[in-house]
Amino acid sequence: MTLIICSTVRCPYPNCGHTGDVITVNHCRTAHNMERKELFGKYGKPQSIGYDPQAANKNLEGHVPVQKVNIGYPSDSTFAKDRRSSRRKGR
Repeated sequence: MTLIICSTVRCPYPNCGHTGDVITVNHCRTAHNMERKELFGKYGKPQSIGYDPQAANKNLEGHVPVQKVNIGYPSDSTFAKDRRSSRRKGR
């Protein structure tokens, strides 16, 4: 299943500025010391913020993807299994 983010929401608490796919219970409790139902009842539902794919792509310009840590050999190869077993024996 692939999830495509089309929009995000902003926390309705005054001057909070927190955004996300959803406003979580954890955010409401830790940042505002309120339950989510209480926060939404007092300040309204989260405001939808449009997602601009062009802006997101511009943000990623020059970004270098993270290199895999183990690029020498696959972890299910015989060599890898032998290395792991020899490390265990050496302890």
